Amino acid sequence: MKKIWAILLMSTAAPAVAASVYECSGKNGQTTYTQNPSGSHCRPANLGAPSIYSAAPVPAIRNTEAPAAAPAASSHQSDVQRAQEELAQAQKNLEAGRQVRYGNERNYARYQQRIQGLEQAVQNARQKLEQAQGGQIAD
Repeated sequence: MKKIWAILLMSTAAPAVAASVYECSGKNGQTTYTQNPSGSHCRPANLGAPSIYSAAPVPAIRNTEAPAAAPAASSHQSDVQRAQEELAQAQKNLEAGRQVRYGNERNYARYQQRIQGLEQAVQNARQKLEQAQGGQIAD
């Protein structure tokens, strides 16, 4: 396999000096590439023409004040969206926590303590959302 890659690399690296490459298939179906054909089971390999890569010119950056205001608005929206996601996750955790009672929570007080912590997380997430929305919260 390394020989195949080496031959392909050399054949594309120096196309002006490259000799003919032949693709030969053996009796067991194995394909080999060589410069010296050794029978009727070899045929000229179609390696394709070397491609020329060119980079597109970098677009000019205009120095204007309007784009500076857009990131602030998108930053505010991303804060609101992040707060909404945190609230949704906290509510999901609370619902899942109410349905499960762990083995070390045989005492009802431990269960209540854990649920109280989850409810506090929901309240904190609501406060974050309220702050992110600027005092408006939608339930």
